[in-house]
Amino acid sequence: MLLRGNTKNRLGWFAGIVFCVIAISIAIAADMTFEDAQIRTVHARKAMEDKKKELEIFIEEAQKRRSVVTKLTTQLKSAQAALEAAEAQVLSVEKEYENLQKYWAEEAKRLKEIHSKERR
Repeated sequence: MLLRGNTKNRLGWFAGIVFCVIAISIAIAADMTFEDAQIRTVHARKAMEDKKKELEIFIEEAQKRRSVVTKLTTQLKSAQAALEAAEAQVLSVEKEYENLQKYWAEEAKRLKEIHSKERR
């Protein structure tokens, strides 16, 4: 509730100031000569063109960054796919290793049995 009141007060003050500035601008414009208005228009156009150049630079920079992000996203997806493939290969080789370890244990057990039979 308090926030709304403060916001309304601020908006009221802001609106009042804007109206005063507009009224003053109109009064000044009535007293201006054609040359004064022409100079102000040239300055306003130059400021607008400068801001347009700045905007174009920022747009170009944003597009470059967007392309970098797109490239990095593509690389990330590719790296994630490669990681998943490598992890699958690790699991596969781990299973093969465990099977070979069991096979080796069985063969070692048979060798011991044969060796112990031959010693008797």
